[in-house]
Amino acid sequence: MNNRQEQKDASLDRAILRKENMGETYSGPAYHVAFSGTSNYLVHTGISMVSILENNRSKRFHFHLFINGIEPEDREKMEIVAHQWQCRITLYYVDDRFFKDMLHRDGIAAFFYRFLIPPVLGKEQIQRVLYLDGDIMCQNPLDDLMNIDLGNHIAACVEDTSPAYAEMRRKKVGTKAYFNSGMILIDISRWNEAGISSKAADMAIQRKASGKPLASHDQDILNILLDGHFLMVSKKYNYIYNMDMKGLFQKQEPLVYDPQAVLVHFAGIVKPWRTWVQDLPGVKTYHKFLEASPWRYVPLMGYRRHKDIHQAARHARRMGKYGKMMRLYGQYISDKFVKHD
Repeated sequence: MNNRQEQKDASLDRAILRKENMGETYSGPAYHVAFSGTSNYLVHTGISMVSILENNRSKRFHFHLFINGIEPEDREKMEIVAHQWQCRITLYYVDDRFFKDMLHRDGIAAFFYRFLIPPVLGKEQIQRVLYLDGDIMCQNPLDDLMNIDLGNHIAACVEDTSPAYAEMRRKKVGTKAYFNSGMILIDISRWNEAGISSKAADMAIQRKASGKPLASHDQDILNILLDGHFLMVSKKYNYIYNMDMKGLFQKQEPLVYDPQAVLVHFAGIVKPWRTWVQDLPGVKTYHKFLEASPWRYVPLMGYRRHKDIHQAARHARRMGKYGKMMRLYGQYISDKFVKHD
């Protein structure tokens, strides 16, 4: 590794203000799983962690959480997870100011936290890490994925959403294939030797400076940098379960839940913690892990804006509840178009 590369990796490392350990200290092997996100997303990350622990009870886990803060009640609940399931949790506190030159219109730095994971964990002599988005649920054992032979590949990934969508995105970014970055199994040494994180940070900064939009935030960047260097694996390891509903006259892909999938990804706007989708089979499974977790008493999220009511009305149509659909459409029209005093 050249000096310039070492300097860039060191600058990525400095984005971590401090780290904090809780739970078990392992002398033997453990599966390493990393998450990233803002402090207000930790309730969902915690439920994802519990789903992993519940489905892999004979395995040791070390979770690495790259976050910009944590509320005292969430930290207490993380302590409960660490001790109840006998796992180890390391919190890495990220300074959002490090990402100011990468941010686009939404101003969200958390999309780029995952750039930090391989350089930081590499210094801890960790060989392999499974990165997951916080809206992913584990419902079957992870052994086959965690022990997959990567060969000379840097990572293992899953094609994004559908073949048609992946082909459209592939053509747009100019790659051989296109994956969803919500699940990435990373060979840390190969990733760091190729300088993927520092190159990704450079590309994000350059794209912001050029004014070009990042349609999929870090996902486009990682697809470009890992093109030809990742192993495409079965969809069961990042099974997209998108509950968003389109308009009446738009083509809607059928929503299919696969109980045999290993990792279910609640991609899209509508998440399993929204009140109006609790009757869907995938959400019912998610709810079991919610109930098993220390976050069981955190209330579900209802309507926060008129678009939520619109999605709820469309969902009622999907479920054949037409009376409820009409009431919700009436509420939606009132909230959107009628001026209230």
